[in-house]
Amino acid sequence: MRTLPKYLTQDELTRFFKAITSPRDRALFGLIYHYGLRVDEATAITVYDVDLKNHRIRIRRLKNGVGGERPLWRHTAKPLRAYLRVRKDAGAYLFTGREGPLKKRMVQTLFHTYAAKAGITGRSIHSLRHSIAVHLLEAGRGIEYVADHLGHTNIQNTKVYAQITNPYREQVFRDLEQHPKIVRLS
Repeated sequence: MRTLPKYLTQDELTRFFKAITSPRDRALFGLIYHYGLRVDEATAITVYDVDLKNHRIRIRRLKNGVGGERPLWRHTAKPLRAYLRVRKDAGAYLFTGREGPLKKRMVQTLFHTYAAKAGITGRSIHSLRHSIAVHLLEAGRGIEYVADHLGHTNIQNTKVYAQITNPYREQVFRDLEQHPKIVRLS
């Protein structure tokens, strides 16, 4: 039996983002969460991949994932704008440190620092990817949408998230049971 991925609840994510004061880091982790990015996918984004005017972003997926141009979440556009206002011209990569593009290890360290400030333990940066998958399912999006959102080419890779949302499915079922459009048998 495959172990279920660890993810952050909405409350934990709220605390996590409140712990982040750096405009760069808010934009970085916002993108990672909202698009379910792997760290290497996030650090590969260039300034040319972001079109704030037309609310578009180009994602390059790894592991043979499906990338391409996507709508830019308004919740992500706001911290991106704030970051770009203070960003020093440091080359083509969107997220940079003192020595060029942010390194994977640095992003992981930043995640653990902010998670600790927010009182979150036992999670990794990849938990942000798992979180958006679970949250999209909880918001009523279908498994196909979640697979596309994560760039999965094989929907089997996405089905593990459906197991996490069983309590949500139970509630939907209970609500449907009472829905006036569902014929009740006497």
